Amino acid sequence: MKLEGIHRGRNRFCFFIKVFFVSLILCISTEFEVKSQVNTLGEIEDTSFHYDEINVLVIIEGYGNFFSDVIYTDHDLLFINIEDLFKTIKIPCIVGQKGDSIGGFIDNESHAYNINYNSKQIIVGGKTIHAKRGLIKESGSVFMESSLFVEVFGITLTFNYRSLTVILKSNFELPVIKEARLEKQRNNLAKLKGEFKADTNLHRDYHLFKAGNFDWTGVSTQIWKGLTENHLTIGAGAELLFGEATASINYDSQLKLDNRELHYLWHWVDNDNPVIKQAQVGTIQLQTISLINTQTIGVNFKNSPTTVRKAKGYYPIHDYTEPNWTVELYLNDVLMDFTRADAAGLYDFKVPIVYGTTTLKLKFYGPMGEERTEERTLFFPFTIMPVKEFEYNLSAGILQDSLSSRFGQAGVNYGVTRFLTAGAGVEYLSSITTGAFIPYAKVTIHPFSRLLVNGEYDHGVETKGVLNYYFLKDAFLEIDYAKYFPGQLAIPYRSLEERKAKLSLPWKIKKIGGSVKLDYSQLVYKVFNYNQANIALSLYFQRFNVSSSTQISWADKQTPYSTSDLSLMYRMKYGYNIRLSGQYNVNSEAWNSFKTEFEKRISKAYISVSYERNILYRGNSVNLNFRYELPFARTNFSGSYNTGIVSTSEGAQGSLQFGSGNKYINASNNLSVGKGGIALYPFLDLNNNGIFDPGEPMVKITSVRVMGSNVIFREKDSIVRIPELNGFIKYIVEFSDEDLPNIAWRYKKKVYSVLVDPDQFKRVDIPIIIVGEMRGMAYTNKDSTLKGTGRILVKIYKKNTDKIVAEALSESDGYIDYMGLEPGDYVVRVDSTQLINLNSSVEPLQREFTIKAIEDGDIVEGIDFVLNPNEK
Repeated sequence: MKLEGIHRGRNRFCFFIKVFFVSLILCISTEFEVKSQVNTLGEIEDTSFHYDEINVLVIIEGYGNFFSDVIYTDHDLLFINIEDLFKTIKIPCIVGQKGDSIGGFIDNESHAYNINYNSKQIIVGGKTIHAKRGLIKESGSVFMESSLFVEVFGITLTFNYRSLTVILKSNFELPVIKEARLEKQRNNLAKLKGEFKADTNLHRDYHLFKAGNFDWTGVSTQIWKGLTENHLTIGAGAELLFGEATASINYDSQLKLDNRELHYLWHWVDNDNPVIKQAQVGTIQLQTISLINTQTIGVNFKNSPTTVRKAKGYYPIHDYTEPNWTVELYLNDVLMDFTRADAAGLYDFKVPIVYGTTTLKLKFYGPMGEERTEERTLFFPFTIMPVKEFEYNLSAGILQDSLSSRFGQAGVNYGVTRFLTAGAGVEYLSSITTGAFIPYAKVTIHPFSRLLVNGEYDHGVETKGVLNYYFLKDAFLEIDYAKYFPGQLAIPYRSLEERKAKLSLPWKIKKIGGSVKLDYSQLVYKVFNYNQANIALSLYFQRFNVSSSTQISWADKQTPYSTSDLSLMYRMKYGYNIRLSGQYNVNSEAWNSFKTEFEKRISKAYISVSYERNILYRGNSVNLNFRYELPFARTNFSGSYNTGIVSTSEGAQGSLQFGSGNKYINASNNLSVGKGGIALYPFLDLNNNGIFDPGEPMVKITSVRVMGSNVIFREKDSIVRIPELNGFIKYIVEFSDEDLPNIAWRYKKKVYSVLVDPDQFKRVDIPIIIVGEMRGMAYTNKDSTLKGTGRILVKIYKKNTDKIVAEALSESDGYIDYMGLEPGDYVVRVDSTQLINLNSSVEPLQREFTIKAIEDGDIVEGIDFVLNPNEK
């Protein structure tokens, strides 16, 4: 912050003038006598040299850059201010009372160092280095020759005279880089947990009714000389009775419309309520013991929040879909990750383990842009609770089956210890004639992040357990076992026992990577056992992706039936891909089919052409797929020819979002019902009260950082819109002063935590304040002659307080500058400790000034100080 304050208001023209005339300055600079010293890098003869202070840009790889004053001599030696550098890169640095010694440690406390200017010795890690020529003192500060930093500290400083830059590298992780890395990790984890500390926290806004979003999807399929089928889905979302209300209806021209095609849900959330945090009424989704294949209309209450509270460890998911399809992973309705299936359709996720009951949802998107009508809702097999935390879940409803079955469920979970969570409850389903009530108990053991064990007992239905274990780096083993009670009807058509095992072994050797996945399951019946096994191999090298999947199934001693799917994909330049695939029947030792597909991707479009030869049925097919993304709709067209039958299909989807201000309607090619948005109103806060008052102008900004979002900037107004955010979730909105169009403007708050209201835009006013600049000079009075003096520290205080607002260092010519003072009254003084080290007094002792609220920023000049050396 100190360095930023020194240079932010710096006149760029003056800086380049310095660069141009640096040679001239070196030639006419004052001659100083420096006693010759010897460093361990080579003997240098006793001689005198000329030097001058110059301003350079220090660039740290992996961090950033900052300006620093250094000393450059006519022997091409560069001297760095040790205290200034170490404090900037956050290496511990303690300066002696008279400024003649500096001590601390490098990397860890066992690697201590001490620099003594008087004895010209550097002691580091028990090693003594003589630096007779490597240390000089100027303006009370010790400077060290740049080449010494390598031997002493493992820090390499490469100086470029032409550009006045210094590249800094180190053979250890600098504290400033480590701190930034850890802070980023903490921030990302805090964002995931919803615990990120922001300047401003904005909570839910509740309304009786507020119109929201509208979705639409249409698909028409024609079989030439045959049937035409049309499918239409429309959905709407709004706020109703302080909660989110969504409804959708599906229409298919070939099916009779009934109430099962209508979906509606009212969802109320208050994460701060200690008793009920969520309530749902309508078409609810349930994690049940009984097998339920239809919708449930009912109510649900629970005290688990919508925030994702991360625990330790991961749970793997790997499965198959269509090749090249995109799969999105939602955790408790929060988008956590997305991936793309490989050439064989295999996809993988590492799902973070979170506290509380967890619902997983997978959405599938094809390369044509179509969205799968199905959403796979999985319920996490483990429930982990923090210690002494209690969670409950109550549900009741009626199934839309032929019996209108009544359903009810009550369950609790409790964190017994750090690694043990226990749960219990009861489920009721009226259509189970052998026993409508099912009491259950379960336990989850999580001794360390790589191991999870879960056991569950459902009375009269099943006993099951699952073990997940990560070993090596990313290798994974899962063992699953379930035993069903004979005659139970809650889960019909089940075997007596189910035994499953999964093994995943990813690997990488230099530029070649891949994975081996083994799945085995056995179903135990009364008279036979049915076995299934799958072996999936995947390999990638540069632009090649090769994969195979072999399925084997057999019953007891019968001959196994086996097929293998092989695929090879090559990614060419300019978005061209080619994929070859085929299926081989191991039993008949013959190929079932071959397929060749060619695709081309551009920014908003996708086209693919494929040919398939089905040897088994002696058929040929040709397919053409085309997708184009408009700003307001995602469109697609496909056509196919298969053994004399021609079919075509056209589709489109999109959404409308209302209420972002200025009569603007956001049209999107994504579905938006259930999602919300943020409308930012940046304004110039002329009276500095943080309120958007009449007459205060809006400010057009061009940069906002929001995790996982698309930001819309419009030329027609200054409102910044962030659409398609998950409702009831906190988003971190961050701003940077460097992005503002005026150097005299600053954001009053830079980090906002915004809880998104579903199906509406949430208005957030962003005050921008005006700051001023202080300028002056620091002189040294020597023999009644005033000379500009560098590296004089001045401190700025709020008037009538001891609160330090900012600090500034004078530059080599004595120039003092600080930009970033809010309107108000201030006092500035020279640092008293430095005056003692320099054995000097100062006139005047302090200066007072006022920064006024002027739109382009106030500038106060004449803040001058004169240092008078005391007589020895």
